[in-house]
Amino acid sequence: MRVRITGRPAGEAPEWVRDSWIGMSLPLASNRERTWRSIGVLTGPHHWLSQLWTVVRGKTIKTAGYAVNAKVAVDQLAEIDPLAAAWWREHTPQMLTGRRFLVFDAPTCTLEPTL
Repeated sequence: MRVRITGRPAGEAPEWVRDSWIGMSLPLASNRERTWRSIGVLTGPHHWLSQLWTVVRGKTIKTAGYAVNAKVAVDQLAEIDPLAAAWWREHTPQMLTGRRFLVFDAPTCTLEPTL
């Protein structure tokens, strides 16, 4: 399954960076919408132990949406908007290890079944 971004996603990235996702079709990490406990890509803790502590303390943001591998998404973004991809690489390198996910909020997405 894939998700098409149809509106500006919520988040801490600048508006012009978030707008660059609009129209993109991205592969899903989980084939359904669900509620995720997310943290800010800029203000959230970067180390996994600190992230776990943030979850335990209930300091997360509940986001109903779709998870996409962050590295895959930014690599794909680089093909259509290199400046926006460069913003992600410069400001959130901790997100681009291949083991982290971006959650796109459900109201800004449409599911696309894989044929």
